[in-house]
Amino acid sequence: MHRTTTPSASTSMPNIPPNFQSVQALIARANAHFNEHRLAEAIAGYEQALSHQPDHLHALHCAGLASFLNKQTEKAFDFLQRALLIAPERADIAEQCGLLAAQTGDAAAAEGFYRRALDLDEHSATIHCNLADCLHARGCLREATVHYVKALELEPDLHHAHSAMAKISAELGLFPDAAHYGLRAWMLDPTRLSTGLDLIKALSKAGRDDEIDDVIHAVRSRFAADAMALKDLANALNGIRRYRDAIEVARQGLQIDPTNERLHMNAMYAFDALNDLAGLRKHCEVAVRYLPQNAFVQYVLATLELKFGDFEQGWQRWKWHEKTNLFRKPVQVNFPEWCGEPVRHARFLLVKELGSGDQIQFLQLVHWLHEKGAIVDVWVDGTLGELARSVDGVNAVWTEEPPGPYDYCCHMLRMPAVMKLDLSMLPLACGYVKAAPEKRRHWRSYLGDPTPRTSHVKPANHSKPATRKRVGLVWAGDPTHPFDHHRSINLDTLRPLLMTPAITWYSVQKGARERECEAIKDEIDIHILGPDIVDFTDTLAILESLDLLITVDTSVAHLAGAAGLPVWVLLPACADWRWLIDRADSPWYPSMRLFRQQELGDWQPVIQAVREALQITPDA
Repeated sequence: MHRTTTPSASTSMPNIPPNFQSVQALIARANAHFNEHRLAEAIAGYEQALSHQPDHLHALHCAGLASFLNKQTEKAFDFLQRALLIAPERADIAEQCGLLAAQTGDAAAAEGFYRRALDLDEHSATIHCNLADCLHARGCLREATVHYVKALELEPDLHHAHSAMAKISAELGLFPDAAHYGLRAWMLDPTRLSTGLDLIKALSKAGRDDEIDDVIHAVRSRFAADAMALKDLANALNGIRRYRDAIEVARQGLQIDPTNERLHMNAMYAFDALNDLAGLRKHCEVAVRYLPQNAFVQYVLATLELKFGDFEQGWQRWKWHEKTNLFRKPVQVNFPEWCGEPVRHARFLLVKELGSGDQIQFLQLVHWLHEKGAIVDVWVDGTLGELARSVDGVNAVWTEEPPGPYDYCCHMLRMPAVMKLDLSMLPLACGYVKAAPEKRRHWRSYLGDPTPRTSHVKPANHSKPATRKRVGLVWAGDPTHPFDHHRSINLDTLRPLLMTPAITWYSVQKGARERECEAIKDEIDIHILGPDIVDFTDTLAILESLDLLITVDTSVAHLAGAAGLPVWVLLPACADWRWLIDRADSPWYPSMRLFRQQELGDWQPVIQAVREALQITPDA
């Protein structure tokens, strides 16, 4: 029932002369108010009638319905329960009690009322459907399916049941059924956006891609003037990896509302997934004109400018990353901020920023500052303290807020903009971190003779034993990193690489996944060192005893690069800004080699390329 403007709930019935106050007259007047959608007056009328005849079924039932429409749920429930006590044979009242219980979140009571109603009328499609909704909400999918199917037997064109069956089928992984019911729901009511979006997903999961285009076209046409609907469609298309379609739909929506943030985000996501960095950059340049205060768009554009080597623009725009919610906030310092002044003889504090890898990378700045004559202290995370002390030019290392005083301070990733860091200036330093001598001795003793060892696998010609190379391995980064799901790799995915002959592997993986390779150590010559590694100086001493490190984009990649040790890095298609684009080397780290995904999520060609390179040049 559609609501109309009504008097307030405090409106009362006018005084009626005693000769007119019969119950039937009061109910007739209340019915008239109900039919005119004057709900407050209707409720008052029914209540007045009930004051004379408390068990009047019609008055109780209608008072309950009017209260429900007037959004007085508790009152409605009371009236309807009283009515059901008087007429326990009424299936419709039991069902309405169930609806009210469901609305108040009492799923158990709702289910009880629906089952009671069904006992009274097993041929009601709506009761079957409402009970199924209740069961669906409780996660009883199989039983819910029974009642939705029964509802459809009784009423084959019941849109809600078809739509619900499509959802449940998808939840159960029955994608052909989901597509079947979704198509039927769409045919019954193509005006519902949610039905069309669910159908697109179901058809994709069912492998019926040839039917998706017609649905996309229908949704785009029907909602051609609705930017929010087009946003939802673009999001659904990204979800099924129809990235080019998502871009077209997002552009259609942006013609209507060029300031719609979510439409821009969907377009950006699709360009990124396609690894179309030029297209993404062009879109971001448009987006920042309409959303100049959007920190995320500004940050993405900064990363793209840096990837393309446009350091001047990229570093200036980089400050926006601090306003996103993607990274931890920079620590606050109370010393004068460096703005490019001469630093000769100045006490300078270089302040930590972002994660361990970032801090290791930007310890290069110490060399530049030292050459300019600064007295450089660094403030880093506690896990990096000992490592930072190995950097030439460091006066003092702090892992807590330094007392000062300092003439200047600067956060690590703010410095490039001020110093006008250009690509041609890289690397700022090479081999600038070193393992402590005692750590070197410890790990060389722990690992044994660093010279190549004899393989247990006989070479094909049986002429002489094959030499085994020592290769370090890291396959996972920090799981809290916002893009870790792109950069970390499943250990099973690496199996073809780990089966490369004449290699002894050394896992320097740390964290929750450090023991994963225990499951394969009987098949592969691999040593698990992670549990014995205390800090980065241990890892560095280990790497100095190996021939090569193969790693995903983690802090250990930066560690090896900063030490000038051979390191191969496996990068996702959406690689970080610091690795630039279309390069197999890194200007930051001359000892590094990059292996890049061409398609997001597809690691197989990368691993094959690494395996081939390892067989050709196992000593890196």
